[in-house]
Amino acid sequence: MTALCLQVNGPPSGMQRDPGAILLMRDHVRFYLNGRLHTVRGGAAFASLTEYLRAEQRLVGTKVVCAEGDCGACTVLVGRVTDGQMKYLPVDACIQFLYQLDGTHVVTVEGLARNGELHPVQQALVEHHGSQCGYCTPGIVMALAGWAAAGASADPAAARIALTGNLCRCTGYLPILDAAAALAVGLEDSTHPTKHDTPELLAAMRALATDPIKIVEGRRTYFAPTTLEDAVAFRSKHPEAAIVAGATELGVLRNKKNFEPRTLLSLARIPGLGVMSYSGGRMVFGANVTWAQVERAVHKPLPEFHRVVERFGSPQIRNVATLVGNIAHGSPIADSLGLLSVMDAELELISVRGTRRRSINGFYTGYKQKDLAADELIARVALPLPPTAERLRLYKVSRRFDLDIATFGAAIRVAEKDGVILKAAVAYTGVAVTVVRLPKTEAFLEGRPFEEATFREAGRIARSEVRPISDVRGGREFREQLAENILSKFYFDEIGDTELAATECGHG
Repeated sequence: MTALCLQVNGPPSGMQRDPGAILLMRDHVRFYLNGRLHTVRGGAAFASLTEYLRAEQRLVGTKVVCAEGDCGACTVLVGRVTDGQMKYLPVDACIQFLYQLDGTHVVTVEGLARNGELHPVQQALVEHHGSQCGYCTPGIVMALAGWAAAGASADPAAARIALTGNLCRCTGYLPILDAAAALAVGLEDSTHPTKHDTPELLAAMRALATDPIKIVEGRRTYFAPTTLEDAVAFRSKHPEAAIVAGATELGVLRNKKNFEPRTLLSLARIPGLGVMSYSGGRMVFGANVTWAQVERAVHKPLPEFHRVVERFGSPQIRNVATLVGNIAHGSPIADSLGLLSVMDAELELISVRGTRRRSINGFYTGYKQKDLAADELIARVALPLPPTAERLRLYKVSRRFDLDIATFGAAIRVAEKDGVILKAAVAYTGVAVTVVRLPKTEAFLEGRPFEEATFREAGRIARSEVRPISDVRGGREFREQLAENILSKFYFDEIGDTELAATECGHG
């Protein structure tokens, strides 16, 4: 990889006027790295952050192992101005591209120390012997530094969740957790991860965020508009463009399969798409709303979904990946699709021809195929909240509890009164080429008594409605058995018999 990187402190240069447009836009990327302003031009802007850090800047504390966001050895902090203050979040640098980092402050493990003194996280790991071979240690330091910046909750579960995206191959987790516990007790009031955040830096970063960006290098183009209108217009002219929001999936495809789209359209700089709203019993999520934002938003109004979101990827991935990206990717085992299906979520699709809204049910027409025109974008998704009287449960079966792709998923929604099922919605993932609703099972449940025999028979019907395959995550018969058993588990969960529920799901 070759790069032209200029560390400068002057006004932006390289502004150009896009043909037919009014706004001036930059043809380069600018971000801060450990307090110093970097400018990256041309093809170098398409590199991953780890390539830039290690090959160009010789900041080799950021390690690369899996190159797909699973191990956390490459964790860095990325700071953005939020509500007038810098907010730092841990991310996986191996699946972040430089073009995504414009207007941010990237902090690596080399940038944590203050005036020669270790950061409190580093000091805690030293005192509690939280490192063995040391290869994973920088990533763990950065993950805990992000956790500390967010307040370092004294709840032991919080530290575990903060570290779910970091693997220690020396099995040294206990000293690491001991260090986190000590950190939570003894952390000073100031949890800021760096010494670099001056008013001047914040002002410069705010200014950078207002610029649209267009980088053309050879046959590759990256466009990051600041308005939805410009994004839609570009999409109409370039229907082949890969859409970039979190780009976590794109990062994996690039690293593992050498997938390099020639045209990229980023929605990340469009402010209106990073907004969540709640009205009329519905939560609306814009295309830029990350899973971390969803996690916070649904904690109280939709605790069942919150349990699933906590298991989606890792904190590093949730801080970047988006809910709408999960929908657009359309995997038949996507963690969001079961809930969205049983709640009949509505998608807002936009193009130069206008806006249309449609239910997510029927949106998928085949494996990763969608009722989405080549010039359309998914701008928002509206998720109705279930009435408090309804019963709703979500299930994810995977080999690992955290940071794993589902073998099977289910969403079951039942309205019941006086012991009679009035209405039911059942959706499964991992049993077909798309998320599927089970109309025969739903029809059977309606009007039946809310009792064990009903759900056992419903499970047998559900089994007949699915057509799973065998793959590395599980066999066809295993998935069929899950499809049958999960309805009985739902019943036992609802009546409070946890022992029987575990048995029905195959964990007994």
